[in-house]
Amino acid sequence: MEKVKKNRSNWVRGSCIGRGAYGTVNLGINISNGAVFAVKSVDLLSALPSQVQALENEITILKTLSSPYIVKYLGDDTTSSLRNLHMEYLPAGTAADVATHSNESAIRSYTRCLVSALSYLHSRGIMHCDVKGKNVLLGPSPGSAKLADFGSAAEISSIAARGSPLWMAPEVVREEYQGPESDVWSLGCTVIEMVTGKPAVDAVSILSGELPRLPARLSGSGRDFLDKCFRRDYTQRWSCDQLLRHPFISMCSQENLIDYRYSSPRCVLDLGFHCSSEEDDEDDEILNLGAKGRIRGLVTGAGANWESDDHWVDVRGLPRAHFPVAADSLITKVGNCSENILDSNYCNMNVVLPVEQNGVVASQCREPQHLKYDEGIL
Repeated sequence: MEKVKKNRSNWVRGSCIGRGAYGTVNLGINISNGAVFAVKSVDLLSALPSQVQALENEITILKTLSSPYIVKYLGDDTTSSLRNLHMEYLPAGTAADVATHSNESAIRSYTRCLVSALSYLHSRGIMHCDVKGKNVLLGPSPGSAKLADFGSAAEISSIAARGSPLWMAPEVVREEYQGPESDVWSLGCTVIEMVTGKPAVDAVSILSGELPRLPARLSGSGRDFLDKCFRRDYTQRWSCDQLLRHPFISMCSQENLIDYRYSSPRCVLDLGFHCSSEEDDEDDEILNLGAKGRIRGLVTGAGANWESDDHWVDVRGLPRAHFPVAADSLITKVGNCSENILDSNYCNMNVVLPVEQNGVVASQCREPQHLKYDEGIL
């Protein structure tokens, strides 16, 4: 474990787990209690004003929200050159990461969580404006998911078009209107993305006004659900409250859900936190986190797999099928670090730790990243 510096914010910055359009996402740890969280940051010295504003917008909106289907706001601060948003850490990946690998039961469950999140937002007069698979984080239990990335979110009113073009509703592309109904169209596009692994439309389809093609592998109930999302006339689209009563998600079962979470007797904290969140000259302090306490804290249903003693380096990953290694060469145990180490308000950790020296790591909200093996930090 490397030494880390104390700082006025009492937290330190760990490895980068994602990069997006206007910021980076790192792991963070609270020195006083060991709580792990995600930190989205914008460099105030180099970022465009619009990028800083997007993070400020996300902070302002997340502060007002409280829903089990939306990523939790944990705080924010400003260091010497960075504006930081602290959020709960959800290490299981995104809906985009598991696209094409989820069965329909899982897709129904993720969709129900997403519709519930949007229903809550719309009831509070807020539009998300950027619903897509990469902004849907898989939750702490099988089939659960949370909506994230509120940089484009806005109050329901007349606003300039915003969002990701391939998920935009036709009226948004034409810059005629953007409202809750536009989120519903993007929801439908996200369901197709979860089924096919690809955007529901392409640039040509957007310009021609074609409706998205409904996936053949989706059930009749699923196709009917999408039909309610893809009404060309936005006034005819179903609201999220109506969609919650649709059989596709109202009757979804917990059976046959794919659990992408794996557990390990080694904690994410073993990877080390080497970057101070504030540049100062205070004394160094070693984070002394006992392995025995973490082992006692492994509480998921699956038992620990102790067969391999290789070094594990990735803190966030995909199902076994994604890795170019044999299934028995993966460490497969997921769980919470012990109560005396992690604050439950910050982290319900499901950590994937593959054996490979170079592994694919699913990002928090954004594109997958690649981490290199470094024995020196273990």
